[in-house]
Amino acid sequence: MKIRILLTALIISFAALPSRADITPVEASSPDYLRNHGHSGSIIEMVQMTKAGANGEEYITVDNAKHANDSKFVRWVRNFFIYIDPALDDGSFMRHDSKSVPHFDDL
Repeated sequence: MKIRILLTALIISFAALPSRADITPVEASSPDYLRNHGHSGSIIEMVQMTKAGANGEEYITVDNAKHANDSKFVRWVRNFFIYIDPALDDGSFMRHDSKSVPHFDDL
């Protein structure tokens, strides 16, 4: 009886061995890995923003990198349209400080 239990435990442990993958969290959250596993570009960018925020690093999104070298007038017009239309991205998504007191920036 003890041998049957021992053999059953041994078979179950060998069956569970392939389920342990040798992949690190850094590899699992890399853009190439996420893209190869069917995630969208938005999800990949959100994962990278979360990682950068957790590490205290600055992350510039692809959309904001396009407008980095714009003139002051173009930036003012863009910010004006962002203020009028809240659906436009102003770069503050997932990059804001949590405040305990309401502020006019929350609108």
